[in-house]
Amino acid sequence: MARLPAAAFAVVVLVAALAFATPALAANYELEIDAPDELVAPLRERTLLGRWLAEPGFDRDQLPLFVERAKDEAAAIVRAAGYFSGRVTVSLDEPRAGGLPRVRIAVDAGARTTVNRFELAVDGPSPAQSMREALVARWPLPEGSFFRTAEWEQGKRLLLDILQQHGFVRARIVESRAEVDPRLTAASLSLRIDTGPQLAFGPTTIRGLERYDRSIVEALVPWTAAEGERGAGGDPYSFDQLLVLQARLRASGYFDGVSVLPDLAAVEADPARTTVPVRVDLTERKTQRAMFGIGYSSDEGARGLLGYEHRDLFDRGWQLESGVLWQSVRRRVFASVRTPQQASGHYYQAGARVERFDVQGELTDKRTLFVGQGKHAEDTEIFVSLQYQLEQRTLPLAPADDGRRALTLGYAWNRRRLDSPIDPRSGYSISAQLSGAARGLGSDRSFARLYTRMMRFWPIPRQSPLGDGLLVGLVEAGYVLATSRQDIPSENLFRTGGTQSIRGYEYLSLGVPEAGAIVGGRVLALASLEYQHPIAPNWYGAAFVDVGDAADRWVDYRAVWGYGAGVRWRSPIGPVNLDLAYGEAVKRWRLHLSVGYAF
Repeated sequence: MARLPAAAFAVVVLVAALAFATPALAANYELEIDAPDELVAPLRERTLLGRWLAEPGFDRDQLPLFVERAKDEAAAIVRAAGYFSGRVTVSLDEPRAGGLPRVRIAVDAGARTTVNRFELAVDGPSPAQSMREALVARWPLPEGSFFRTAEWEQGKRLLLDILQQHGFVRARIVESRAEVDPRLTAASLSLRIDTGPQLAFGPTTIRGLERYDRSIVEALVPWTAAEGERGAGGDPYSFDQLLVLQARLRASGYFDGVSVLPDLAAVEADPARTTVPVRVDLTERKTQRAMFGIGYSSDEGARGLLGYEHRDLFDRGWQLESGVLWQSVRRRVFASVRTPQQASGHYYQAGARVERFDVQGELTDKRTLFVGQGKHAEDTEIFVSLQYQLEQRTLPLAPADDGRRALTLGYAWNRRRLDSPIDPRSGYSISAQLSGAARGLGSDRSFARLYTRMMRFWPIPRQSPLGDGLLVGLVEAGYVLATSRQDIPSENLFRTGGTQSIRGYEYLSLGVPEAGAIVGGRVLALASLEYQHPIAPNWYGAAFVDVGDAADRWVDYRAVWGYGAGVRWRSPIGPVNLDLAYGEAVKRWRLHLSVGYAF
């Protein structure tokens, strides 16, 4: 018999204890409902008969009154669902000796009312007229759909919300008609909306700034404001632009709390106003912060981090990130300085790092300097950099080399369209890199490097046979165009294997054998497919298959397979993954532990 996880077992025990400890409330009468399935729950929840079924303060003399009220209540519920020709009967049977009264609600629903015509008229300036098709597309009761009163009311509010979010803050419905013919079970709907003028962005009020300069916030504003309450010019007000500013401020690194809202009260108070003021409320982060962290992964072993951050270096809003990282396979000292992001999304960054990396027999000492310009545009990040790389390596069966160097010009492009940056359940991420170096220009060898990594998350529909699962796909490929890998720093070559690539193999154990070690090669290709299925709240079982390899040439490429199963715990810091995988090429099982996804 399958064993429940400890968390699930504890929940079962608690529910059972509560079930025995809490006495069931006695019914005051029997209630029988004979109606279409979609009407049963509303009839139980929204009638007095349903709500008072087990109330301890019930007086049996009230029951005839409840029965009379139920006739009107049930009829209203039936009509609201679109059954305008439906008939409702409510009957009360007197109790037998020692029994309870029995109430029966019977609904002969009849044919359901269908929308046979919908007309929408939009009165306003030309920008509003151009939105008419979009409004019709969002309307929840198109011709041919079943008519529901709730959706009729919700649809009207929805259209007003869409117009108001695009600057027509004073939009209102001037005519609204829903004509229902119960005999034909048809509904004819018509709306006329007066949009009023399209308002522009007004002045921005910023509150909560003490440590950082106002210019940091102003540089991130994506719109041009009109001058004054009735000033000309300015971009049309858009709620989406408020969300853009809010996302930029949250990603800037200066603030713990961000709220960006329109001041609609000011618009309502002055009917002649042509602009929408904006309020920005901020909670600042401390200017300086020391960090200490420890962790563990099955790939890189134990790790410790000691870091220092300064978010207002030289009183210019420059952000310094520095630290010392100590891992079983890696020792690194690093520092970088980044300028505030501009309204265009651009920023500048420069830094340095010194690292010793010891894995699969290859010991490398690396020193890197870089400078570059980045651009952040909501879900897309671009970085153009110039890096100077110095490296010296030692292999078990080879003498120490004289070192290698490369001055590389690189372009990196990343896009993430995910429902969550920490624990995604749908969406995708794509990264692509292009870099190169020329011999004689600070480099020992000429080469060009291409690399891409794509990850996709497919949620499985709840009603499917797999039921509320998740499919995760990964594709990764790289190629270095050069006559040889010799004299190319290892940062530009490829190895694979381990938790975030091909499970069932040691970390970076798939590459090119050389002098008793595994080193990087010029080609890489791998793919992975994983299915996750819920087994308990916040717990998922997983099954996966990985395939791929890294080599020095395509003719030497030999794809290897890894497959297995594991569990996923959706923790507050992201999914904690524990996998048991079999490496077919090495005929061994390996345990992998990691937190989160590598994008």
